[in-house]
Amino acid sequence: MSHEVETMFYYGATPWHGLGKKVAKALTAEEAIKIAGLDWEVETVPVYHPWQNEMTQIENKIAIRRVTDGRILGVLSINFTPVQNIEAFEFFDEVVADKVAKYHTAGSLLNGARIWMLAKLNGNGKGSTISIQGDAVDKYLLLMNGHDGGLALKMFFTPIRVVCMNTLMVAETQALRGRSETFYARHTEGIKGRMIEARDILGISVKFYDDFTEKARRLARIQLPPAELPRLLVAAFQTTGAIRPEDVVQPEEFSKRREQQFQTVTRLFEGEGKGLDAPKIKGTKWAAYNAIVEYVDYAREHHGGNPNDLRLRSAWLGTGAQIKKRAWDYMLKL
Repeated sequence: MSHEVETMFYYGATPWHGLGKKVAKALTAEEAIKIAGLDWEVETVPVYHPWQNEMTQIENKIAIRRVTDGRILGVLSINFTPVQNIEAFEFFDEVVADKVAKYHTAGSLLNGARIWMLAKLNGNGKGSTISIQGDAVDKYLLLMNGHDGGLALKMFFTPIRVVCMNTLMVAETQALRGRSETFYARHTEGIKGRMIEARDILGISVKFYDDFTEKARRLARIQLPPAELPRLLVAAFQTTGAIRPEDVVQPEEFSKRREQQFQTVTRLFEGEGKGLDAPKIKGTKWAAYNAIVEYVDYAREHHGGNPNDLRLRSAWLGTGAQIKKRAWDYMLKL
C-alpha cells in the first residue's frame, strides 16, 4: 500500500486516523519541527528537456526540490514563491502573539508536497475547551502549506471534539463567507508580505469561537425530525446542485452506495456514534452533524492506498472537508 503520510507526530489521545509518533507533551515550534521530520528546506531549480542530443531549459518553469534528498515536489511557474517549513512555524508563532499555543500534531503528506501543523489555543482567558450541552470541544488552530503548487498557505480555526478527536472543519465554511478569521495566501512574490500582515488579519481573538459556540449550542437544543436525516445526507454528500429544507427526499430512492451511507450515518446518529447517546444531545441537530463528521473521519471507505492516510487528507483538504462543510451549512439553514 502507498502511504500519503510521510512523517508526523501527535500528542494526547491517539487520533482517529491512528497514524504518527506519539510524544509525551505538547511541543514548542522548535521541538515540533524536528520531531515531525519537517526540519528540511526546498530550493528552486531550472527545468530542462532533451532535444536533439541537447538539454534545453524551459524558461517559464521551475522545479521545487527538497534539499535533503533531491526529491522533486512540484514543477511550477517561475512566479511560484516557496515558503520554507521553518518560516511556516515562525509565522504560526508570530500569529499566536503570546506564544502560548502548543503543537499537538504536525507532519508532511505526499512525500513532503504538503505540510501541516495543529496547535491547541489557550482561549484568551476563556479557556481552551467549549461545552456544547456537556459535549467537550477543544479550540485549535491549523496551518497548511503546499510545496507542489496545489495548496496555498492556509491558516484557520478548527474545533476538535474531545470524545473522538474528530475535526469539525467549520472554520473554512466561515472563510467562504468572507470572515477574517481565516488567512489565505497564494505562493506569489507578495506572500512574505502577506505573512507579515497576517497577525492583523487573523489575530487570536475569541470572535470565531464565540460564534461557533453560539451556533453549536443552538443545534444542540433542537431535535432533528426523522424526515430531515435523508435530506441532510443528500445535502452533505451531493456533488452538484443544492438541496433546500423543503425538498422531499425518499431513502428508498437512494443508490446502493448512498443507501449504505444513509444506514451508517443513521446508526451513528441513533446512538452508535461516540458520545452521541448522551441524553442532552441525543437526537439533536448537533448529534446529526457529528454523525456525518464521524462517518467521514472513521467509517467512510477509501480506495487506492492506505485508508488512514487517505482519510487524513480527505478530512482536512479533500472531499471529506467539503462534506462536513455542507452538513454544517445545511444544519444552520433549518
